[in-house]
Amino acid sequence: MLSVGKIFWLIIILSIVWYLFKIIEKRKLNLNNSKQKNENINKKGIDAFKCNVCGLWSTGHKCNNKECSSSK
Repeated sequence: MLSVGKIFWLIIILSIVWYLFKIIEKRKLNLNNSKQKNENINKKGIDAFKCNVCGLWSTGHKCNNKECSSSK
């Protein structure tokens, strides 16, 4: 039969298992978030613009194409 002691220990064991699963799930979530942050850090872009005259992508404030009429 079920006694008060058995029910008490059953509740204790179930709560321990429940919290262990919660801890494991939080660790997985934190690990996934840190991986995504590392991927985003590695994907840094550069500041560039497309020249309206020649269509060349350049860094800085003016076109770097020597044959472009806007760079003169």
